[in-house]
Amino acid sequence: MFHPLVFDNIRVVLEGAVYDRDFEGAILITGRSDVMDMATFHRLFQIEFKLAEAAEKEEAVTAQMQLRTGLADIAAEQLEQPLTDQIGCTICIHFHLPMNVKSEIPEEAKAITSMLNDIWGHRPYITHLLKARMEESRFEWPPERVDNQITLDFYRKIDEGNIDDLRDLIDHTIESLQQLQVYLDKQA
Repeated sequence: MFHPLVFDNIRVVLEGAVYDRDFEGAILITGRSDVMDMATFHRLFQIEFKLAEAAEKEEAVTAQMQLRTGLADIAAEQLEQPLTDQIGCTICIHFHLPMNVKSEIPEEAKAITSMLNDIWGHRPYITHLLKARMEESRFEWPPERVDNQITLDFYRKIDEGNIDDLRDLIDHTIESLQQLQVYLDKQA
């Protein structure tokens, strides 16, 4: 009989809980991906969403939850051998926030990090990755807008013992989306 991986069990619960919030009308799922990379033998599940009330806005903050596992964890689980300290998978959350370059980016990044730390209790490590699009025929610097990809990384593995925590994780993600959307609306 087929025994699902820790990754599969967590993915099913995470995906179901996010879809529940979509059905309730709190969020709108905008993308979903379930990938098996045969070159590196790792699994990636990601689901992307935004607030339902921001769905029609020209500029809306997007959240992307990513669940990953790799060869060592998959092999250790299937072979029932201790190939890794803890068998499990990792989860991280990305928020995509359009920002106006005319503002003070470092100060805004600090304010966003502080706001997220208040929500998450200083648990995840927060990074900002700024991306600017430069069209082939229009090389303007500095650009008017950048995409700020804010990553919350927990730097630890989770397993089936953490399944009950997934609803809180989703609630915190939605609360973060709400606060970031308010922040974005004030900047406009």
